[in-house]
Order: sequence, then C-alpha cells, then structure tokens
Amino acid sequence: MAKDPPSKYWKRFERRIARSLGVERTPLSGGASRHTRSDTLHPKLYIEAKCRKRHSIFSWWRATLGNAKIERKTPILALHEHSHVGALAVMEWKYFVHLYEADLELQQLRKEMQT
Repeated sequence: MAKDPPSKYWKRFERRIARSLGVERTPLSGGASRHTRSDTLHPKLYIEAKCRKRHSIFSWWRATLGNAKIERKTPILALHEHSHVGALAVMEWKYFVHLYEADLELQQLRKEMQT
C-alpha cells in the first residue's frame, strides 16, 4: 500500500474517527467550515482529531498499556495539570466507542421505559 501524502493522511484519520461514531467528517473542517469547527458532524460531540508523527503522551500510554496487559486490566491514563481544575482520561478509541454505544443503548432503554 502506497503512503498517503500528509494532506490525505489526516483527512483519512478524521473520516475513520467520524465513521466509528456513525457520522461523517466535517467538510473543510476547522475555521473554513460552515457547519462546525469540530472535525466531525456529530450532533453532540465536539471532536478535535490530531494526527502527528509523534505525541509525547504516547510514551506514557505505552507504559500504561504494558502494565495493564500484565495485570489483565483496561488501561486508562489520567492526566492533571497543577493549578487547573479537573483531569483528562485517556483511553483507546475502541473503548471510548464501546462506552459511547453503551450510553446510546441506555438512553434508548430509558425512552422505551417512559412510553
């Protein structure tokens, strides 16, 4: 398989992320779009998809992943900055999609129970 030029690679990544949630990539995503600045056309999630050769967070992620595999657990990397409120949870995209789909199913069940 031939390598994509850089401009095509990130677009393909955005499409893959959007489709995993059942939506499409935002045409002309970013400031040029008339739809949203999000990289997907999801009605409830604002997604910024970043595709780079290196992200420093991945070195922490690989260590977390390795340790989680040894203990047969789902890896989650929690990040916090001093003097800031809150924290971030970093997980594999497939786990996020699973949680998202489970939430949709739960919402549907609640609707059915109310009718």
